[in-house]
Amino acid sequence: MNTIAFVPGAAGITIGSDPELQAPYRASFDGVLPDVRVNDGTVTVDFPRSFHVRDRRRAGEVMLKGTASWRIEVRGGTSRLTADLRALRVTALDLQGGAEQVTVQLPAPKGSVPLRIAGGASHVSFRCPPGVPVRLSLIGGGSGLTFGDQHLGAVGRSTTLTDPGWEHSTDRYDIQVTGGADTLAVGRW
Repeated sequence: MNTIAFVPGAAGITIGSDPELQAPYRASFDGVLPDVRVNDGTVTVDFPRSFHVRDRRRAGEVMLKGTASWRIEVRGGTSRLTADLRALRVTALDLQGGAEQVTVQLPAPKGSVPLRIAGGASHVSFRCPPGVPVRLSLIGGGSGLTFGDQHLGAVGRSTTLTDPGWEHSTDRYDIQVTGGADTLAVGRW
């Protein structure tokens, strides 16, 4: 399993896959360049200390080797992240420090795959393959929540929504959002 970790956060990043890549990744960035290191299967994209996730002058594209399994981490918040992961094997997605304007298209899972957002979510969308069961646990309340065909207004401090068959499925997504959510959608592509 490979890991890609963005520290201290990620802004304006597009993540995709390329099955033709020989290296674990290919990346290009606008603005101040991060330090990119590879160590023991972990690709660390380390932005300078002056980095701020709301800075619109920075953008980048990261293509991951499509034949590998990936854990994706953002430590320090993310804004304007677009990830088309449908051609990857994703073992986990962990967004620490909050997420704003994030769109993630997910592949068919292998096993129970955790997707975590800590620090709140605003305008976040997860798109899963048809027929894949999902459980969403929201801690901290929320508004503008869409789960499949259900459009919910405000939801309580601790809310869990589960697709039928989730408990008995071995291949599924387990989404947890802590810190509240505003305009969060979990649907199908």
